[in-house]
Amino acid sequence: MSAIAAPAPDPASRAEWIEARQFAILMDGWLPAQLAVLALWALLGGLLLWHAPGLPSALWVGGSLGVIAWGWRGWRAYRQQLAWAPVAAQLARLRRQRAGWLVQALVWGMAPLCYAQRVSPEVEAVCWALTLGVGVLLVSWASAHLRLARGFGAVFVPALLASLWLRLSATPQLADSHGLLWQALLLLVYAGILWRIAQGQHQRVAESIELSLRNTRLIESLREQTRVAQEAARFRTRFLAGAAHDLKQPVNAVGLYADWLSNEPELVDELAPKILQSTVAIHSLFDSLFDWVRLDAGQYELRECPLAVRALLDDLQVQFGPEARLKGLRLRVRPADAELRTDPVMLRRVIGNLLANAIRYTQRGGVLLAARVRAGGVSLEVWDTGIGMAESELGQIFGEFYKVPTAGTEDGFGLGLAIVQGLAQRLGYRVTVRSRPGRGTVFRVWVPTAPAVTGPAGRACARSAGSGSGS
Repeated sequence: MSAIAAPAPDPASRAEWIEARQFAILMDGWLPAQLAVLALWALLGGLLLWHAPGLPSALWVGGSLGVIAWGWRGWRAYRQQLAWAPVAAQLARLRRQRAGWLVQALVWGMAPLCYAQRVSPEVEAVCWALTLGVGVLLVSWASAHLRLARGFGAVFVPALLASLWLRLSATPQLADSHGLLWQALLLLVYAGILWRIAQGQHQRVAESIELSLRNTRLIESLREQTRVAQEAARFRTRFLAGAAHDLKQPVNAVGLYADWLSNEPELVDELAPKILQSTVAIHSLFDSLFDWVRLDAGQYELRECPLAVRALLDDLQVQFGPEARLKGLRLRVRPADAELRTDPVMLRRVIGNLLANAIRYTQRGGVLLAARVRAGGVSLEVWDTGIGMAESELGQIFGEFYKVPTAGTEDGFGLGLAIVQGLAQRLGYRVTVRSRPGRGTVFRVWVPTAPAVTGPAGRACARSAGSGSGS
């Protein structure tokens, strides 16, 4: 099994991810390659000790066995500690291991010193075949990481040539031997073959890694789509349950009041305002729902026109004043003589939702709607003396269906502030909030100003704003 099962990399880490994959393939293929090398080493070592006994053979057998043992130790450490480690840790291990693998190439390249021109031609031919076979095995194994394979060949083949030259220097009587010259030429041909093997093997590994990367990304994409679909299903379930719950209360109230009124007509003056209040609540719920659906579908289109701030605030006071008085609250307005270029319906929905929230969650005191002219824009502010919110809640209040746990009311879908944020983002405005539990809350909507507009245009925009309903 491949050692790396990490998520698909971003473009910045792609090169490191691919190199770590190459290292993983190296280590996955290490055991079979080294078992084959160990078998060839045993044959070559036996031939050397039998046919060319002496210090050089003993040193080579001991040194090569030490290199093999070092490789086994490194492989075991990798499997136990680094197989599932982060990419950076695996690459650090690769760079440390590289030097040891190059030492292995050097040791095998020095093998001809032990048998060239020292044993019978038949035994020498077998020794050469074993040595060159090890080279093919190790280059094929290292080809997953092309730089390593190139480094191995760059050490192994020159070491073979150097060993051949040293043996030639040690036997001057063979200096003119055509056999040694042909051996050198064959080694150069062998080097070309090694290079072709490394390139071909690496190409197959690269294609495998690319396929793995594409599959990993496809799996991640499918997982993300599955997660989104599951979240959408849970969201739909929560929405339907919340909608049924929130609509049930005012609808039931209308039915109860209407039945009561039919039995006791003389209570019309007392019950009619309650019926009106319940129908307004139903209307507000549907307005919130439709706003949220349009935002979610991206169907809100900007229609900018000049808007007088004073006319907008006066209109909002007319609409929300009776609702505030019904709760025993005072709605105060502090307008400003400024003009904006905006979508009046969207802006009115934003401020209207903030006012509706402020009135809903304020039991005593009042609500202030103010406009403050600043350099470069107008700050539209809604202050209340309501229950307030803890600092930890401020990051959640703009989420869909979120209701303040300590609100003490079940009115609404919990969509009001999500709609405020969505509309404000669509308009390019910034919404900020400050709150203290038990003291109240202030929302600010920063609206950049446009060049001054004549009175009739401002009044026309205000009338356009008045055509949208609040929630």
